[in-house]
Amino acid sequence: MRTGNQHNQWLVKLCLAGALFVALTAVKLLLPAQTAQMRAQLREAISRDTDYMAVFARLGERMAGGEDAVEALSRLALGADGLAPAGTPEPQRGETDGADAQGAPDDAAEDEPAEESAPVESAQIESEPPEESVLPEESAGPAESEPEPTETPAAVAAFLESQAEFADYALPASVTYEMPELPFDYVSPVEGYTSSGFGYRLHPLEGDVKFHYGTDFAAWTGTDILAFADGTVGMAGWDAGFGNYLIINHADGWRTLYAHCSKLLVAAGESVTKGQRVALVGGTGQVTGPHLHLELTCDGLYYNPEFYLA
Repeated sequence: MRTGNQHNQWLVKLCLAGALFVALTAVKLLLPAQTAQMRAQLREAISRDTDYMAVFARLGERMAGGEDAVEALSRLALGADGLAPAGTPEPQRGETDGADAQGAPDDAAEDEPAEESAPVESAQIESEPPEESVLPEESAGPAESEPEPTETPAAVAAFLESQAEFADYALPASVTYEMPELPFDYVSPVEGYTSSGFGYRLHPLEGDVKFHYGTDFAAWTGTDILAFADGTVGMAGWDAGFGNYLIINHADGWRTLYAHCSKLLVAAGESVTKGQRVALVGGTGQVTGPHLHLELTCDGLYYNPEFYLA
């Protein structure tokens, strides 16, 4: 059977629980993110053997003084303000007990701001590594020697000089001015002189500046045309522009074209050797006179035949 004092304490507890229930409901509606944490804290507070009258009075004072309700309720659940039940041990530093492990402030930290200590000069110095402790940069290994610039062959230099007047014209994508070493032996295909060179020129028939993809060697009609190098005849026939022409395939993708011939002496599929007679000079197709039009290509790129026949 309860005594009068116990009965009064039970009534106070009941009233306090109701008030806290109302407060918790308000918190849940206003701050849903903190509801779960507050529920656990309040459950702990109610279960303690505490002087609830004093706690309730302290809670009212704090809320009347304008303190945030959530903060006041947190203090109530944590047993702050010196109202923790008698005999409750104070958590030691380093313990992870309840809210203290989450950094809950104590009264001293709230009421009296901690003094800001001036930065210590020596501490700043120690935070920076001393000069002698700086690690040397990792060696990148032996520096790669840059390739020595190759000297421009005389034939290429002379050609580039002759093309200086056409410097404003873009080089066609299928043309190169390089002079690689050929992977086979070769000979001059005709005895004659260069009448129109490789590169930009004023077209003799159209009167416009156009790129000339081969070299014209002026010679008498019927002059022998020789195979530039060993190979196989890829094509032999007639073209409106080239007249009688043939193409010889050489090693490593190289090929030569012989145009404006008066007569072809070989057919497609035949093997030929360097210096072999394959056609005769003529003036067939679109020409102004008898000559051999010679083209030198490799993998779709046009090279200057004069580099190898100078």
